[in-house]
Formats: sequence, C-alpha cells, structure tokens
Amino acid sequence: MWQSAVRRKTGLPRRRSLRCDRAKICQFKFEDLQHHGNHKHALLLRHSKTDQYNEGKIIPISGELSEMISKWSLAIDQDSGYILRSFKRNLSTNPSLTPASINHILKSLQKKAGLNQIGELSGHSFRVGAALDLLDKNIPLEKIMLRGGWKSETSAMRYLQSWNDSNWLIIN
Repeated sequence: MWQSAVRRKTGLPRRRSLRCDRAKICQFKFEDLQHHGNHKHALLLRHSKTDQYNEGKIIPISGELSEMISKWSLAIDQDSGYILRSFKRNLSTNPSLTPASINHILKSLQKKAGLNQIGELSGHSFRVGAALDLLDKNIPLEKIMLRGGWKSETSAMRYLQSWNDSNWLIIN
C-alpha cells in the first residue's frame, strides 16, 4: 500500500504508533512516556479539545516509537520538557515545536523523498493514517471510532474516505 512507501522514503515511523494530530503531537513531554508490563508503551495526552475536564488520556504507542523517544532523550541530553524540539544555529534546542512546524517538516520530507504524487502530507496525516491502518486490518468502525476519539460515524467516515479516494495508487 502507498502508506508503506511514504514511511520508507521519508523515514517516518508507522502512523499507528501515534494516533494524534499535529497539535497533540507537539504537547507530549518526556515525562509523559509510560512503560507498562508485557512490552506495552504509552504516552499521556494531558489535554485535548475533547477533554474539557483535563482528565488526560493514555495513548498506546509502539515499542519502536518508545525506543525512538528514549534515544532522542539521550541524544539531546534531556529527560524532561517537550519531546519535539527544533535546533538553534548553535545546535542547542528550542523548548518545543509548534503545530505549524510539523507541517513544514512533513512537507520538506515529502519533497526530499519525491512523493509529490500522493497529495500533500500534513500533521493531520498521522490521524488519518492511523485510521487507515486500522481499516486495512479490517477493524470494525466502532473500534476505529474509539481509538480515534470520534463520537460520530460521520467524522470517522470523513477520515476513511481518503482511503477510498487514493486506494488505487500504489508506489513501489
């Protein structure tokens, strides 16, 4: 499927590793990384627009993503604060990335990888991709809605519609 080709060419982790849009991705801190038994990993999403009482939500992630976060922590010698950061000219890090930065980085990766025929990647591609990964595994719509945090079938179907529109495109 074309999603696998995008991952190979850009170096991005599997979408199912993180089922969030760009605004949520920028919120995660090193302190939010959790390790549970049986090789289970998660990130704590402290707040979102659908979490009006700030209860937070545990987002399951892959062992691959957990390991990437741990390696990043060591590489920048930080074990607290925001995970996603940009570099200054002197190679020190800024405190965090912004949602707009995510789009800029994805567009740059897409251009370098020569993936212009699949439509423009954006920070929202992570959430769309996660829903598509679940659909590819024949997961029922109700479970996709639970994982994606959609309360209505209409919202979930808008995400899944992109699969129907682009399923014919296969990149080797």
